[in-house]
Amino acid sequence: MGLIDYLQRSIYMNLIYEDRYQLILSGLWVTLVLSIVSFVLGTALGMAFCAGKGSQNRVIRGFCNAVTALMVKLPPLVLLMIFAYLILADTSFSAETIAIITFTLKCASHLSEMFRSAVDSVAPGEVEAARTLGYSKWQAFFQVVFPQARHQVMPLYKTQFVLTMQDTSVVSLLAIQDITRAVTVITSRTMDPIISLVITSAVYLLLGFIANRMLSLADRSRHLTSKEAAKCP
Repeated sequence: MGLIDYLQRSIYMNLIYEDRYQLILSGLWVTLVLSIVSFVLGTALGMAFCAGKGSQNRVIRGFCNAVTALMVKLPPLVLLMIFAYLILADTSFSAETIAIITFTLKCASHLSEMFRSAVDSVAPGEVEAARTLGYSKWQAFFQVVFPQARHQVMPLYKTQFVLTMQDTSVVSLLAIQDITRAVTVITSRTMDPIISLVITSAVYLLLGFIANRMLSLADRSRHLTSKEAAKCP
């Protein structure tokens, strides 16, 4: 009975008392927004970096390689401090905007490496064969290279969303009320971190699972659509 009483009291103090569950819900919303926006923008910027790394212009290629190498090697907390206290210190950007810029660049740098490796994995002979059949450069890329590269990169792409979501857990440095900071606030009031930490861990695990499933279903749907289109006369 002692354990049951403890759990009941802990749940009440951590979630119900003073409507503390609302802190977790609001923190969850902030975490979702930061993660999704950074990942979507990071995907677009990662494609741009990937194209830049394959550019014949040495300046563009060197710039993209230098930026991505720097972003990949620095920890997210250090990057956040650099942008918040140095690069964007004198701007009017909100803390949330600075966080999104930081995590977008971090995510884009990782994705550009994945995209570039996936593109390079396609045999050059396949592209040459497509060009021989009359495909333009862009047609050869989107109809020959892109489908194979997408298949190669998809497992790592899904993992990167989880990593981006995990990176956002450091935004409490800028006093952003994400789910991690919400749990910290509750724990500082109750001095009982067990229930809050269990809930936070479960939330991150659930979000990662849902994101993986959604991306897998989207990839499967696109794959089936492509196969159906290929069968059409």
